Amino acid sequence: MRNILLKLLPTLVGLWLVAPVALAEKSESAAAKPDFPTYGDWGYKCDKSPDGEQELCYVFQNVTKKDSGQMVLGVRLAYREGSADPMIVVTVPLGSLLPPGAALTMDGTEPLKLTYFLCAQDGCTTIAAPVPDTMVKAMKKGEQAVVRVAAPNQQVVGLPLSLKGFTKAMASLKK
Repeated sequence: MRNILLKLLPTLVGLWLVAPVALAEKSESAAAKPDFPTYGDWGYKCDKSPDGEQELCYVFQNVTKKDSGQMVLGVRLAYREGSADPMIVVTVPLGSLLPPGAALTMDGTEPLKLTYFLCAQDGCTTIAAPVPDTMVKAMKKGEQAVVRVAAPNQQVVGLPLSLKGFTKAMASLKK
């Protein structure tokens, strides 16, 4: 397990460093076009790894509050060397209870448990976790997934994740 974590550490750090990249929900008056390809509600970006030797490409969706622009949910998926399944990293708002972690849920599949890695100013980010093929297939067919987190009052809150454009976004990634 330790060897796996050591091999994934550059990926985890790289994905954490790019976590603040924002793809805000588009308002009807938004005229600015993003400087990266978009597929429905998903964006595609590539950034250099922290050591500058690799290019890290990923698809992402950041959901923000329309009134304040505060990020409510950030999701990034990427394929990494040695893993047939895409890896997911999720960022949720500060104030989420840490011990239960988060969970990606989709009708017809088992919830994917996500363990928190680090909390910073923009929120709490999970450790990269492989997304099973059954979950990816369900997401490609679905309209919405949900990331569940526990609030301080121990109530479970579901953060909706749009799947509009997910299939095309995933096809843009190199395995």
